[in-house]
Amino acid sequence: MVYVIDTHALVWFIEKNDRLGKKALEIMRDETKKLIIPSIVLAEIRYLSFKQRIESSFNSILSAVEDDSRCVVYSLDSNIVEAMPLLLNIHDGIICGTALVYQNLLKEMVKVITKDEEISKSRSIEVVW
Repeated sequence: MVYVIDTHALVWFIEKNDRLGKKALEIMRDETKKLIIPSIVLAEIRYLSFKQRIESSFNSILSAVEDDSRCVVYSLDSNIVEAMPLLLNIHDGIICGTALVYQNLLKEMVKVITKDEEISKSRSIEVVW
């Protein structure tokens, strides 16, 4: 099983924020889990850090991701663009598209760690929180 991490989940995990769901926290603490970070998540974190809407700096979060052997940063590619659900906003679509690439092309069991209601309601991919 691989887990695609949404922006707020990654930020809240690193910042040890109580808003992170209990199941999400359990998974993200588990040293055996493979965590996929879509490149759009890093772009969003850089923007949020610049706008001072999160406590952590972009560089500290990027370092935490790069230093964690469980994390794989997956870049936006044409497979994701083709897989992304078009009923979602572009950010959520790219996150779900990344998960769908892992599921359909790479044949992995996958869930998205998110609290996002639009992703959950879309039923395009299984969500855990």
